[in-house]
Parts: sequence; C-alpha cells; structure tokens
Amino acid sequence: MMRRRGPCPWVGMLLVIVGGLIILSMILPKDFWWFILGGAMIGAGLYLMRR
Repeated sequence: MMRRRGPCPWVGMLLVIVGGLIILSMILPKDFWWFILGGAMIGAGLYLMRR
C-alpha cells in the first residue's frame, strides 16, 4: 500500500526540523551551535561539489 502524503511534504518536514532546532536552542550552549553550523556548511559544500 502506498502511503498518502499531503500536498507539501517538504514544508511539513521543514517545520518539524525548525521546531526541533528551536527546542534544542533553549537547552544547548552557544558553543555547540557554532560546531553544528560548521558541520552544516561542510556538508552543504560536499553536497554542492558532488552535484
């Protein structure tokens, strides 16, 4: 059986991720977020180079 999805599954996924980041930002220290930003930039750069 195929699972039925809404009209914009990417919007829902984005909202879940942003909500999780907002909750984590209240808990984790600021130094952690610089580490995550650096990792995200490296990951985005690798993705763009492979594309």
